[in-house]
Amino acid sequence: MGPRGRASAASPDHASPPSTIRCFVALQPDQGALQWLDRLAGEQHARFPAARRTRRENLHLTLAFIGALEADRAREVAARLATEACMPFDWSLDAVGAFGGARVLWAGGANPQLDALAARARRLLDELDVRYDRKPFVAHVTLLRNVPRDAARHAARRLEPPILWHARAPVLLESRTDANGVRYLPVAPQGDNA
Repeated sequence: MGPRGRASAASPDHASPPSTIRCFVALQPDQGALQWLDRLAGEQHARFPAARRTRRENLHLTLAFIGALEADRAREVAARLATEACMPFDWSLDAVGAFGGARVLWAGGANPQLDALAARARRLLDELDVRYDRKPFVAHVTLLRNVPRDAARHAARRLEPPILWHARAPVLLESRTDANGVRYLPVAPQGDNA
């Protein structure tokens, strides 16, 4: 078949798949909480030097993990999140704990307002028909990964004084890998040309 008989790369039958990004709905810490969490991560890393420490700029609280999502849909989710009213509140992180199976060391604490915010974020994803990980919400910030299993069993302790986090509106973050490793960056809302 000659050149005229070939289907064009731009034809609908041969269109490239839509680009996807790995993303999640999250809260980002205020500067005071970020400073204390980074310090705590450093202290815990000194206890468990074989573990991998979360970079300061990546510290966050996940409300709903989405995973791969088509980029236009991600911008739509970001835009919807930006329109949601969210009254600021304080969250007190008063414990260090570990998920032994996942080998994750975290800081966290119970808070009914935070539970309600996570539930609202998940309802919004349901309304938009966006799939997400439906594991129960556990309010925590990952400090270390790949913590030795035996060490994780003995990691739990109270935080005195607790870390105070001034919680604001949730955002959609993209997990992007580059030469410097993984970075979590806000997804620009649909219609935002910035």
